[in-house]
Amino acid sequence: MIIKKDNIYHNLLFISSLLLFLFPAAQVSGPFLTDFFLIIISIIFLLIYNNDKEFNLSESNFFKLFITFYIFLIITSVLSDNVLFSLKSSIPYIRFGIFSLAIFFILKNNNNFSKYFYIFLIITIALLLFDGYFQFITGKNILGFQTNRPDRLGSFFLDELILGSYLSKMLPIFCTFTLLNKKFYNETYVFLFILLIYILIFLSGERSAFFLATIYLIMISIFLVSFKKILIFSSLVIICFGILINSNENIKSRYIDQMLDHTFIKNNDDQIIIMPDHLGLFISAIDIFQNNVIHGSGVKTFRINCKYVDKNKIDNLKKHFPSAKLCSTHPHNYYLQLLAETGIFGFLFVLTIFFKLFYNYFNHMYQTKINRKKTNKSYICILSGLIVMMWPLTTSGNFFNNWICSGLFLTIGVYLFISKNEIKS
Repeated sequence: MIIKKDNIYHNLLFISSLLLFLFPAAQVSGPFLTDFFLIIISIIFLLIYNNDKEFNLSESNFFKLFITFYIFLIITSVLSDNVLFSLKSSIPYIRFGIFSLAIFFILKNNNNFSKYFYIFLIITIALLLFDGYFQFITGKNILGFQTNRPDRLGSFFLDELILGSYLSKMLPIFCTFTLLNKKFYNETYVFLFILLIYILIFLSGERSAFFLATIYLIMISIFLVSFKKILIFSSLVIICFGILINSNENIKSRYIDQMLDHTFIKNNDDQIIIMPDHLGLFISAIDIFQNNVIHGSGVKTFRINCKYVDKNKIDNLKKHFPSAKLCSTHPHNYYLQLLAETGIFGFLFVLTIFFKLFYNYFNHMYQTKINRKKTNKSYICILSGLIVMMWPLTTSGNFFNNWICSGLFLTIGVYLFISKNEIKS
């Protein structure tokens, strides 16, 4: 069905735009509204995208790549020992690719979208900042919720404890839309806002989120900020973190004591064990991959197959590291999960895209620093965000988790619009 550019078209475009305005807030509320908004936005896009004569899916590089990956996921599920269980996750995965295209379409066709999305995003983040700092100071958030861990902050996420992860994923979106709305922001306020976000990520106790946020800020600072401002920001951060670590035992425990314990420990034979909390999961993922090298065990089947890891490997691990955990819903690293669940092809597909993004980043650096071409600041912000979200050398969530995918494909959709060359006219 093709809907003409009449009142119905504009009403549908308005509804999808409104849902996207509210999307960052929906992500805070939990997976239900997030997925509901994502599906409605995607359906509306499929109804109205034919209006745009310049919008040709068959000529979209992203669409071709995504459909290739999607078909491969279906194949891995069909070949899995747990076909129906795996297909329940792989078949609906197509909605994420459509969602990214919908974001591109809305940004392209709604001239006021950037402005209003930026306003809604600032309101959402500001509420989280207020609530997060309130919880840090008082021990409870403004709803009266108290976390069950004194070294972690949950804010409106309550027991989920993903405040830092959410803020680190929204930081590239915030920076990008700040630059898309140059007329409406004050540089000093933006500087302080980013500082408050960064410190709260630190206070949240999510070490991976803090690590990735740090990498992100370094990557964009090279292009966007003078050395003097970098020095000021770094000095403020070091002073704040120094005071917090020395004055708060929970923070000291999380970032000094626990980080050392969770990174390096000695086993019963005085051998150094790296990443002891996740080593067993990593071994399980590699074992599953070795049994399914080409196509993996199927999407989201790690939680099933980790129960059947080679007994000799388990005995050997338990001998040196009795407390090792071998099973979970995922192996806590995107690329090990891809190896286990999608085999070598799925792993190389995503890793190649990561390296291509990295190449784009350094190519842009070469063009701007060596050839003195003008820096596309918004492109650097969103490109760096994608690179950090796909960073391989850190612990991470479930690559196929709905909430994580919603953030990733939101970023991809903005990237498609900023890069300007994905949908050819």
